[in-house]
Amino acid sequence: MQALAEEAPITPRALPAIDQRRAEQAGLRRLESDHLTLYTDLPASAAIDELPVVFDAAVAQWAKYFNIAPQRTRAWRMRAFLINDRAKFAALGLLPRERPDFKNGFATEKELWIVEQPSDYYRRHLLLHEGTHGFMHAMLGGAGPGWYSEGMAELFATHTWQAQRLHLRQMPADRQVVPMWGRIKIVREAHDKGTGLPLLAVLQLDQGRRFSTGEYAWCWALCTFLDSHLDWQATFRQLPQWVTDRDFNGRFRELFRAQWPELLVEWQAFIAELDYGYEARRMAMQHRSPVLLQSAAQVTVAADRGWQSTGWMLQAGREYKFSASGRYMIAHDTAPWFCEPEGVTLRYHAGQPLGKLLGVLRSEDAGLSPTLALGLGAVLKPKRPAVLYLRVNDSPARLSDNRGELTASIAPDQPLEKHEVP
Repeated sequence: MQALAEEAPITPRALPAIDQRRAEQAGLRRLESDHLTLYTDLPASAAIDELPVVFDAAVAQWAKYFNIAPQRTRAWRMRAFLINDRAKFAALGLLPRERPDFKNGFATEKELWIVEQPSDYYRRHLLLHEGTHGFMHAMLGGAGPGWYSEGMAELFATHTWQAQRLHLRQMPADRQVVPMWGRIKIVREAHDKGTGLPLLAVLQLDQGRRFSTGEYAWCWALCTFLDSHLDWQATFRQLPQWVTDRDFNGRFRELFRAQWPELLVEWQAFIAELDYGYEARRMAMQHRSPVLLQSAAQVTVAADRGWQSTGWMLQAGREYKFSASGRYMIAHDTAPWFCEPEGVTLRYHAGQPLGKLLGVLRSEDAGLSPTLALGLGAVLKPKRPAVLYLRVNDSPARLSDNRGELTASIAPDQPLEKHEVP
């Protein structure tokens, strides 16, 4: 998206005046910063009184991400309402006319409303979520279809706030730092039950009705996946220029047309492995142009990366003897462990020994097969033509601590115990 440096600064649109005397009599306090005027009926506390400062810190990051010139944001501000007793705000006529019965948060171009939450984190999360909506509408003229609008709001709202420093678009390190959020749990549980959403299903989520918590989770997951992946990021960040286009999803499909098969299969891998602390750059799949395997071959597998293509195209119905060897380091909470392709049986991850060599077969019509525990050796007999991908078993949050590589070998038509792949 091109810089908007030559466009005129945003001129604040006049909002209906609030009777300050009546607001104070009703127990409302007013807090102000450069970009936010906040009314709340909650008593003073550090976590609440710093919210305008948090909002101001977000404005600079929104502007940088969306390539908005600083002079356009200089005079821009929103009015916010942090609500404990909804009746007080209703009596003053301060609930949104568009949706007075909103559950947790709601925003227009110039105003936002959030309901008090049990955790300081989630209160800030809602402020940043609704603030993202307001910023996008004010600076971009819109926010796109539901999956993009809500996904971007969730992406920016997932944050850290420490020592008066705000960082947006953060992958949470663990569930304790994001109380009440739960997006990762929703996605993983749906995947494990076989009800995970394909990428095309997420693109169909629009704002003709209120989103469920689960739908917010899927929108966040897709925007996080695309924005954190080095192969997709630059393309994904072209989308803001089309947020007012009725065929936004068509633009999306066209932008990713050349990469579409990889995009679909990497989404499938992402939702299967998603966890707190997910290291997107290391977990990104490594692809190779496939070559039909006619004779014995070898490939190295890095211990600190996600799925890596062998480049071997295996034929349907043919048997292949697979073996692996090598010694590599898998980091542990207290000390590094050296292991071989069978892994370390003293510790498990996702039901398999830590460090064990795993495989999946990628076919053109079915995507990724269920994960295969290959270890030191196995026989593969695919039911359809497929490319073999390999990785060592470890948490997607711990790959950066691993060191070394192993060697995988394969040869056609050798008898051994079989791993038939659906």
